[in-house]
Amino acid sequence: MRCTIERQGNAFMIRAGEQLLPPYAYMTYQPARGRYADFREAGVRFVSVAVYAGDRGINPSSGIRPFRPGFMAAPGRYDFSWADEDFRRATCGKAPGEAFILPRLMLEMPVWWEAQHPEALCRDAAGTPAHCSFSSPEWFAAAVEAMEAFQKWLEESGWNEYIVGWHLAGGSTEEYIRPHMRPGQYLDYSACSRTAWREWLRERYGTEAALSAAWGREIARFEDAKLPSPAERAYPMRGGLRYPDAERSVIDFYDFYGEEIARFIRRLAGEAKRITRGEKLVGVFYGNVSICTTEISHNAMDLLLACPDVDFFASPFCYTDSRGDAFEWPFQATLESASLHGKPWFVEADVRTMLSEPISRCMPRSNPEVNDAYDGPVWFGPDTLEGSLSDMLRALMRIMTHAAALWWFDMWGGWYDHAALMDFQRWAYAFYERHARAGGLTPRAQLAVFVDEKALNAFHTDGRMCMSVCYNQFVELGWVGAPYDAYLLSDFARVDPARYRAALLLSPGYWTQELGQALEQWKKDGRTVLFTGYPFYLSGDLGAGTGIACAPGGEDMPLKASYKGKEYPSAPCFGPRVTLLPAARDAVLARDEGGVPMAVLHREGDWQTFWSLAPELPAELVREVLLLSGAHIYTYDHDGINAGGDYVCLHACSDGVKRVWFPAIRRAFDERTGERIPGTELWCELRMKKGESRLLRLEKP
Repeated sequence: MRCTIERQGNAFMIRAGEQLLPPYAYMTYQPARGRYADFREAGVRFVSVAVYAGDRGINPSSGIRPFRPGFMAAPGRYDFSWADEDFRRATCGKAPGEAFILPRLMLEMPVWWEAQHPEALCRDAAGTPAHCSFSSPEWFAAAVEAMEAFQKWLEESGWNEYIVGWHLAGGSTEEYIRPHMRPGQYLDYSACSRTAWREWLRERYGTEAALSAAWGREIARFEDAKLPSPAERAYPMRGGLRYPDAERSVIDFYDFYGEEIARFIRRLAGEAKRITRGEKLVGVFYGNVSICTTEISHNAMDLLLACPDVDFFASPFCYTDSRGDAFEWPFQATLESASLHGKPWFVEADVRTMLSEPISRCMPRSNPEVNDAYDGPVWFGPDTLEGSLSDMLRALMRIMTHAAALWWFDMWGGWYDHAALMDFQRWAYAFYERHARAGGLTPRAQLAVFVDEKALNAFHTDGRMCMSVCYNQFVELGWVGAPYDAYLLSDFARVDPARYRAALLLSPGYWTQELGQALEQWKKDGRTVLFTGYPFYLSGDLGAGTGIACAPGGEDMPLKASYKGKEYPSAPCFGPRVTLLPAARDAVLARDEGGVPMAVLHREGDWQTFWSLAPELPAELVREVLLLSGAHIYTYDHDGINAGGDYVCLHACSDGVKRVWFPAIRRAFDERTGERIPGTELWCELRMKKGESRLLRLEKP
């Protein structure tokens, strides 16, 4: 069965042989408690099933124990009996063409293999091992051998006719995160990583002279270029940002560090395509810009977006405030960039419900033997059925309004074991499939947010600065009252400004001629381009494109500002001292506690630029700038909004009466009940409880 991704307007579908499937699936880590039959009865024929090469738990730092035995039983011997059992459960006895499987193939090696290949292990500066190194040729060869054995078994057993594709997994929590075992552990000082580092430098700089000039010190041979020490990595010279000249070697290292994983994935994907003869999809977890420490981050997504062997990406929602009900859950990644490159994003909808229990209760054999890492608040859902249904609804609509794919992740099993929850799934699947086949929902976001993953490599490793620039900014945007799209800055020139009223560039690091030319296309028709932090600081072009003068120099400064009494960012941040110098026609929108300008709006003809040195712009400030730019705001009540096509999903972050403003003359109906929502031709009102979600359908009167 040959499988491909097909674009359907603003949606994606999976072509599996002669059938066209919506990318809507179900998964659990505990197949014995899986609700496969219930989801199948709801219409879902697509399941994801975890398959493990090794015999360890998925998170090396927590002590979680394995969910299932690994299939690498001994050198040259493979046992897929557990996979066979799980596949049988997942397919409910259906024939090929009636059920479809996406195996999540975890390629971490078993303990016996690591004992035989100490040269393949990732190591800290003291030589302590921590699983396999992403630069290890031995691990890569073993992973390829494991994939070949898996494919051979699939073909001989007949399961290959059910397989849609492979979800290749590795690293901590299967998400290609560095396998840190303890706090303050700096990886990877293994011989294979050192070799890869020097090859990477040779590729980037070409000659030792060019490398010496960039680093500001003599490097006689590439072999003499050492990995930065833990002390160099732990602390920038000053503030929360590394100095691009004096600390170029450390910035280079973190560029390499992200690429090291991406290149490993790229090679794995190529081998997976070869092994499956190009007939199956291949996807990975990657691109998580919300990981705000460079020690475990990704930050080389551009390499995989350009890789023809990677068909899709995946990640969960962020775990904001343990998935609290006073927040709109941001995505962990820049989904619109993947869509721009024709690759769907599977959002892992691990949505907790009132039935969710920690692993210690429902899967004790896999729980850590002593610690309670999996007993915290994040593992519990709302207390009520109503709250659970609201969380499922807002998750579904956040996914659908961003043209994303999804699987519902019933993690330990039992999370959806309720008639009302399955009634929702029946409705949700039909709703998703109908709109996917019709081309998806028309995008309604008027704000495009751009993340420079390379700039993130220059932030302090403790993550505080990056949290404010990136993660916390996404949390604030969830309260603006209007949807937004998220892209990588590397795709800036590909994005059509005509779709948007404003662009927000989160502390971009490197100015290029291409970016400058693309920026000019945004500066017209009343739009606003917003910058935070230190735009183009890393390339020595501080403030380029902003139209706002500045004077750098002096000691580091606290990045703290106040906008209409609202102080931001939420946590202390420091950076190089820069003074903004507003011109006569510029407006100062935020100041520090001494009255010094920290955020300036520059007006030029019929467009504006805005620069805030302090990151993490408050929702109120972003909302005001969007209004000045001609964007539509759906609600002013600090609630969550997702909008697409004729639909608006409102999530109440507080109790009270909520007013939703329409972008044109409309009437509002509750999509699930058919109820007409009271109001006028310009707005409707709903009385809602904190944590409640409602899906509105807007119709022309």
